[in-house]
Amino acid sequence: MNYYDENFYLQPVSGQHRGEQKEGSILRKDCCQSWECPSCTTYLFPNERMTGIEMGLELMDTCDMVYVFGFEITEGMRFELEHAREMKKPVRLYDRNFEQICVKTLPIDDRASDEYRSLIKGQKLMR
Repeated sequence: MNYYDENFYLQPVSGQHRGEQKEGSILRKDCCQSWECPSCTTYLFPNERMTGIEMGLELMDTCDMVYVFGFEITEGMRFELEHAREMKKPVRLYDRNFEQICVKTLPIDDRASDEYRSLIKGQKLMR
């Protein structure tokens, strides 16, 4: 029996996004304080990208939900989002300030590019 939610976190952490790791650590701390169990294998294997992604897919399969942070989707996030879609995992969207994105207004949200909208399309989006 789980006493917490286990969620899988997707956020950009490729070379040009290393500064966002600090934001991610703040987010994970907040989640732990609210008894959620955040999972993000990128931080477990920072120098072994493919190992992190492979392990992440396995871990995602055990998670209750996938959280996506930010409007920029990296190649690794794109791959993981496709896996989430195939596994029919519920997905929650957040901006870089950790504010939940309103799914109803996403089609007209000027922060979201057409590419972002197409990658999110078909996901089991949570409100």
